[in-house]
Amino acid sequence: MKQPLIVIGIFASFLIGALSGCVGPIATETITKTYAVTDATVVTISNFNGQVDVTGWNGSTVILTAVKKSSVSQADLANINISATSGGHLDIRTLYSGPSTSQPSVDMTLRVPYNVSISKVETSNGPIHLSGTKGDAVLSTSNGAILVNQVTGFVSAATSNAYIEIKRTTGVAGAHTSNAAISVEVPGIRDNISIDTSNAAITVYLNTAMNATVDAATSNAAVLLQGITLSIQHMENTHVIGTIGTDGHRIEVRTSNANIYLHNLVSSIT
Repeated sequence: MKQPLIVIGIFASFLIGALSGCVGPIATETITKTYAVTDATVVTISNFNGQVDVTGWNGSTVILTAVKKSSVSQADLANINISATSGGHLDIRTLYSGPSTSQPSVDMTLRVPYNVSISKVETSNGPIHLSGTKGDAVLSTSNGAILVNQVTGFVSAATSNAYIEIKRTTGVAGAHTSNAAISVEVPGIRDNISIDTSNAAITVYLNTAMNATVDAATSNAAVLLQGITLSIQHMENTHVIGTIGTDGHRIEVRTSNANIYLHNLVSSIT
């Protein structure tokens, strides 16, 4: 009586294994390209699908390592093209010209000279990592985390369903995601900014030497001041408005169903 169940179990295991083998890339190709740049060069990166990792280095060229991936066939990799325009503006792009039923991707790793500015990085379904670079950078992806560390410039980050962390920058121009947490150090702002998510906590480290109005609100949770003193204008459990220094640009912080934590940036850096 138990024998049919054993056979069914074996068949199910085989089927799951076969299906698992159909998921993910079955073909890859790695390409390395080098681009000449000057101190005046501005770099932008646009990837149609996949992760982008950019780090600064003390070399004199931009080095790109790109891993093409296709779950269709080796031949499908030829439909993934990497183009670049050089000169004062280095624009690196990945393009896909194959069938719409395919879901290829490119994982990009770039080493950029410290004195060259990064102005834009965009992709989808993959994370963006930016570390040790220069320039006011606009970062955007979907379904991938954005992690920023040690950037000389103001950073704006937008994603969905994934985490954002921004630390050790000159300043922040905004941070937006959904259904995931945000942790942001704000040493300075140049305009009104928004930091927002949904269904997840937000942690903001504020430089108390700047002038700003902080407007933080959540629902079904609390706004918590952690070792920071604000000149309070409005105080509720779910909504706090207060100023740092004299009244300056506005920092709006919004989430739902989770806490907002406001810290003193100076005392929080280790």
